[in-house]
Amino acid sequence: MKDILRKCTYCDSKGIKSIKIGRDKFIYYNNKYYHYDCFIDYKIKNNEYNLSQEQIINIANEMVLKTKTIKSVKDSINKDRLIYWLYDYYNVSTFSNLFFQKLTKINNGTYSDKLIVPISCYDLLQIYKKMKSYLNKVNSNNERNGKNISLTNRIHYDLAIILNNYDEYIKWKQKQKTENVEKIKLQEEIKSKKDICINNITSIKKNQNQNNNKEINIAEILDEVF
Repeated sequence: MKDILRKCTYCDSKGIKSIKIGRDKFIYYNNKYYHYDCFIDYKIKNNEYNLSQEQIINIANEMVLKTKTIKSVKDSINKDRLIYWLYDYYNVSTFSNLFFQKLTKINNGTYSDKLIVPISCYDLLQIYKKMKSYLNKVNSNNERNGKNISLTNRIHYDLAIILNNYDEYIKWKQKQKTENVEKIKLQEEIKSKKDICINNITSIKKNQNQNNNKEINIAEILDEVF
């Protein structure tokens, strides 16, 4: 899958996007993207609050972490990840306006009366990945049965299958969450028992050392007396 790119407001000229989302450290500030180093240079040259370079670097580090939590940034990146994955899966370079219109409505929860819950591009991509083999199998069965579907129609056909399985995906997701919670709980219990065991061993060794020290001290006293 090709790199997801964003335009750096500071260093990219018109038509150029050099921030590689999956590789580069970047910052989203005032609705614009910056390379991490570019943001620091920008702030040093436009230092309206007379901050030290160290303070600016600290601010940049905080902005990197904050950027990862901004919903609009995450949604935009996840949408590109979904589209690029679908480009590779269907071996196409573009999708129809109708597909993007459907995608927007799905994200907003306005796709149909039967599907009023917003579905994120992140979740759609997870479902596509899990159902990839099934979608291929359905298409192969259709072809064997003489039901030849054009690629454009198949894209919409597959999307309908994906949406029909959203409830099952949510159940699976909840199950995974529950299993992860139980796994973490079990790991904590094992760690707790291990810590107790280690503490007991440490305590025993400590007592043994104290006893050994007592014996040594008594022997020294006896030597002095006799």
